[in-house]
Amino acid sequence: MSVHARTLVVSGVRRVTSPAGAALFVTFVLALAALNAAVNTLLTAIAGTPLPTGGTVAEYGVVLPVHPALAAVVALVTLLVGSFAIVVGSRALLGQSVSRWTDPLECLTHRVVPATLAVLVGSVAVLLAVGFGTALLVVPGLVVAGHLLLVPSVLAAEDVGVFAALRRSWQRAADDRLELVTAALTLVVPAALVVVGTSLTYVLPATVEFGLGVVVGAALLAAWLGVATEAYHQLGSSTPRAATRSRNDRASRAL
Repeated sequence: MSVHARTLVVSGVRRVTSPAGAALFVTFVLALAALNAAVNTLLTAIAGTPLPTGGTVAEYGVVLPVHPALAAVVALVTLLVGSFAIVVGSRALLGQSVSRWTDPLECLTHRVVPATLAVLVGSVAVLLAVGFGTALLVVPGLVVAGHLLLVPSVLAAEDVGVFAALRRSWQRAADDRLELVTAALTLVVPAALVVVGTSLTYVLPATVEFGLGVVVGAALLAAWLGVATEAYHQLGSSTPRAATRSRNDRASRAL
């Protein structure tokens, strides 16, 4: 099934304008706020800047009033919570078009622990791959992002591991790489603008910049997940090559 970038982005964003999307957005806001503050705390400690006694602004922005070791634990827990939200959120968004995931209990319980861990590892793998590709003159990074767009949905909806999800996403995107790369570009450009916006730290108060970055980042994450879910739905659960092989097998058996 062929996909079109504009339809993919519009339909994907429409998926997250729903109760499930709103829950995802709120979860991402809280998770990003905790993660950013925990990372700022670690950076501040590494830089040797004394930690404040309360929630305030330090050299690296908003920090947590805790010991750096506890901040590291908070960061890890936040990553796990975010991965859990991606699993459950992907299933809930898929429930708009796949009957299996219309049951909230099924979304929350089906292999949720291994899926959460796989999403955590898979997200790191995708970020490293996209980052490496981006370092090679940006375009390769967009190509990788388009090919791996389906990874979170595959991990959430199918009982597979990280390597299988990476492979399946790459294979299913092969025939529509240009459209998926265009869709990824549509999402990456706002993300890049957010990164550039961090330079406003010296113009805006650090707390305002922190809150703005968290809200915009959460919105982009939710939109990305909506587009990934829509791409997974449109491309189906099998690769064209696998479907062709299946037809050939049936023909062979018929002969």
